[in-house]
Amino acid sequence: MTLNQATETLTAQLNLIKVEFREFCVDNFVLRQIDDIFVNAGFTLPKENFLSDGTRRGLVEAYYNHANWEIQETVQNFLKVIEYTLQLFKLEEDSKNYLRNLCIKNGFKIKDGKIIREDLIVRENLFDEQFPAGLPFGVPKPDFSITAKNGSQQLNFELQSGLGLLKGEVYPNFSWNSLQSLYHLTNSTDETLRTSLVEMNQTKYEKQFFRQYANILNMKYNNIPVLIPQAWIQWHSKSRKNLRSISSSHSHDIYRVDFVAFWNNKRFVILVDDISHYAIKKHSNWYADEESYAKRLKEDRKLRKENWHVFRVSNWELKDDEKIKNILKDLREFVDF
Repeated sequence: MTLNQATETLTAQLNLIKVEFREFCVDNFVLRQIDDIFVNAGFTLPKENFLSDGTRRGLVEAYYNHANWEIQETVQNFLKVIEYTLQLFKLEEDSKNYLRNLCIKNGFKIKDGKIIREDLIVRENLFDEQFPAGLPFGVPKPDFSITAKNGSQQLNFELQSGLGLLKGEVYPNFSWNSLQSLYHLTNSTDETLRTSLVEMNQTKYEKQFFRQYANILNMKYNNIPVLIPQAWIQWHSKSRKNLRSISSSHSHDIYRVDFVAFWNNKRFVILVDDISHYAIKKHSNWYADEESYAKRLKEDRKLRKENWHVFRVSNWELKDDEKIKNILKDLREFVDF
């Protein structure tokens, strides 16, 4: 099946399930519940919503009409709408089963409460749309230039020591072999790359996690996701200190994440938390801190809204070899490889 044929098939199935889910909402929810479901999944409406006629059917259509269905994020957000609906405590189990059957009928598998669809790439150049200049990874903050070419601006990352750059064909699956191909390497010439990836990790537990993943799962030779360390998924040209001084909404954004992976047409963030992520130190002792913990929850919500699938582990777990094996088992199930 060609990309165009796959896209046409997916679009037709999406259109069918959108109509059926709209009627499902009419039969099962009030306006407030419909709003909650769509907003939690990342859909938005104008503050003064002139798109809805005030009915349940009209509200669902308003959310549909205000979204751009040509991009991958909208499709993923719609799947989140269904996943969130299936988790609702007050929804009758018969209704949930009806919705599950709707998904299956339209070609969507459900596994552990998640909608699985491996051909969800709507556009061939999805990675380029998500990361127009590529995705830099490494400890140093990336430098970039904006240049004029053919009457328009182009954003380019400047080559820096200690930084790598992902570009090109990353989806549907990005393995060690894919990374080798990106840098024109082979199994006999990739030693520097392997060493660099290990050294990019900032803490000993991040290094330990990376090494255990690579060794236990044989990342170099098996067709599994390659872990990309210290990935810059967003950032600001100003320092956090300057952003805080002007009360910028970007001052608390998460800029660089411990690892990213790309598999089954999805993107994943893997975070390794030390004790400072959920506690504060007073003198020589650590104390649980709700504010610190709340920041982590806020980070997760933001990442999920941006269609990252988030997987967290703690330093404490990584001190135990048996726990590491269980973590890797959980990660395999989470990413589905």
